[in-house]
Amino acid sequence: MSMLLRNLLVLAVEFGAALLLRAPDAPWIPVLLAVFVVGSGVLHGTDAEFTPRFLVALIAVGVAELGSRAWASPDAFQAAGTGAAILLAVQTLILVRYSLRRPGRRPA
Repeated sequence: MSMLLRNLLVLAVEFGAALLLRAPDAPWIPVLLAVFVVGSGVLHGTDAEFTPRFLVALIAVGVAELGSRAWASPDAFQAAGTGAAILLAVQTLILVRYSLRRPGRRPA
């Protein structure tokens, strides 16, 4: 799976979760658990081990949560939006790093 496809998949799941979490009575545990599962599986087929998979999954949950907060209350938009943007940048860097490496090649 290409790097762009991996990133788009995680972004789509995060966007959907943020939309679902806007409601005050949203089932947040299953939604965030689903985001975590997709985030941890998106690096499948690469040589990424536990730590990068866990980081991408945890960042995906953070992006979904901050994105829902930014949409839910306009007064917290700037802080939540900035946090989500920072997390998205870190997530993209991790996905790019592990998606572009050749399988079997270990970092120096």
